[in-house]
Amino acid sequence: MKKAPTHRLADRVLWALGRASQQSQRLVRQHMTQAGVRTQHYHVLASLADDGEAAQATLADRIGFDRSDLVTLLDELEELKFLARRVDPADRRRKIVAITPAGEKQLDSMDQLIYAAEADLLEPLTATERKTLLALLRRLSADQ
Repeated sequence: MKKAPTHRLADRVLWALGRASQQSQRLVRQHMTQAGVRTQHYHVLASLADDGEAAQATLADRIGFDRSDLVTLLDELEELKFLARRVDPADRRRKIVAITPAGEKQLDSMDQLIYAAEADLLEPLTATERKTLLALLRRLSADQ
């Protein structure tokens, strides 16, 4: 019987965390794609909902998106009525971006897709193991 190949770092925490992260991202993309929504839209809407309205450049920096790529996403989201842009009265060259009520509703729906992806990922774990895993990850990331 042939032994299943393993990576030289398979017994290391960083490797396992990386693999789990890849799996979680794959599941989120899968759920979002199946629902016909884009993960990039989620990042924009979540930032606006959680951190408030912002100038386009500030928003790009906040979520780590290229500024020119963000403009395309904002155009798409504005067309869907999920956000609104207005001229900044302090600097007429800048646009301020804000989430709309329709965007909030869309974000809630997208949150549900992420919860479903998480349920898929954590399916092999018991409820107690899930709580322990979350507590340990929070300790590692200082999100206590």
